[in-house]
Amino acid sequence: MKFRKINHLVLLAVLATGLISCKEGNSVYDPGYEPSRPNPVVTNITPEDGYLAGVDSVIVTGENFATDVDSVVINFGGSAGVVKSATKTRLVVRPGTIWGDDLDVRVGVRGAEFFSEAYQYDLFQPFGLYPGVDDSNTPTSPVAVDAQNNIYTIINTNGIIRYTRISPDGTVTTDMTRYPTELDDNDNPYPADSSMRFTAYSTMEVGPNGDLFMAQQNLRAIFSKTFGDDLQEGVWAASSSGNLKIRDIVFDNNGYLWVVGADSDQIHRFNTANKNESKTPFAGALSSVAFYSNNNELFVGGEIDGGQKVWKFTIDGGGNLTQGGLYFDYGQHYGGSVSDMIFASNGELIITTGREINDVSKPSMVRVFPDGRHEAFYEGMLKPGATSITWRDDEFAVVTVRGDENSINFLDMNDRRRAGIFGF
Repeated sequence: MKFRKINHLVLLAVLATGLISCKEGNSVYDPGYEPSRPNPVVTNITPEDGYLAGVDSVIVTGENFATDVDSVVINFGGSAGVVKSATKTRLVVRPGTIWGDDLDVRVGVRGAEFFSEAYQYDLFQPFGLYPGVDDSNTPTSPVAVDAQNNIYTIINTNGIIRYTRISPDGTVTTDMTRYPTELDDNDNPYPADSSMRFTAYSTMEVGPNGDLFMAQQNLRAIFSKTFGDDLQEGVWAASSSGNLKIRDIVFDNNGYLWVVGADSDQIHRFNTANKNESKTPFAGALSSVAFYSNNNELFVGGEIDGGQKVWKFTIDGGGNLTQGGLYFDYGQHYGGSVSDMIFASNGELIITTGREINDVSKPSMVRVFPDGRHEAFYEGMLKPGATSITWRDDEFAVVTVRGDENSINFLDMNDRRRAGIFGF
């Protein structure tokens, strides 16, 4: 299912040439003018089933283009695209920022008399409020997703705080565990076993058995909860490192839960079968951990060696970390911090840069390619202040935003493999 709508469609007026002075014999119009190039023709745009507005690149094929990108312009339904490379028959173009069905695409070439005939193409909305939520729904915790693409978080809706599940079609279900100070109709507090321990968590994941796993960034404990039981979270396990402040957790495919945080200078691993803990020494105040299943690799991010960096480890056959190494020096290139991380299946790392900070210029997300290249992700198309990101099992990711606008959002990745024509 694609999220589509027409977004402030702006129609460009094409001005006819032919400025003519009122003074006889002083006209700039030349009736004998001959165009130096034939009119361009668009024959195809790939991906043929449409792409994302304002994002990456599409391939426009046709005739009578130019090899100089400054000699070619392109328009998508009233919004200019950006020509990245050009030959006489092929353009690599970042689409315009308007989205909708059957947008008229036209190419103009310097020296040609007319634009190309319209070629109709679909552009999808790349980012927006998640179905089932609106601006009154403020997430207090990151989002987790289960095998059925239901998402889970804690939402504050006008002061009412609830564990919330949202199905892919936008159906909202709430767990009736109450927030700690909530009173019943007789102004009495609810029993402790039906009250939340906390109204916000620093991380949330769906575990192998379908339960929610959470951690609070000032504590060393990992909590679990069965959504819909209307009961308080239980303590699943606690680290033996008393000074650990957990910031993030992730499950791998080997039966382990990896845990990172501040004040322990270790990476922690819990066996999900027996809750046994092991530790790998690693100096740093870590804010994020991600697992890349294709290569059985673990990535940690945060304050490392005096700067915001991402480190990579391979997990060996025994489930232990091998000698790690620097993967990406985030702080060398961008403001903000490494807040959360996920991988596309082709190895692209997507980093959220944390809540909005006054007077700090930073992209909302950063994309790091396996070969070390990097760029601001979906630049100009995302809300600022992305804090957490997680996958559904299709092309959609789910992003929480903290800033002037706090919200839960969908992120259309079009193809989570991120393979093929995408430009840079």
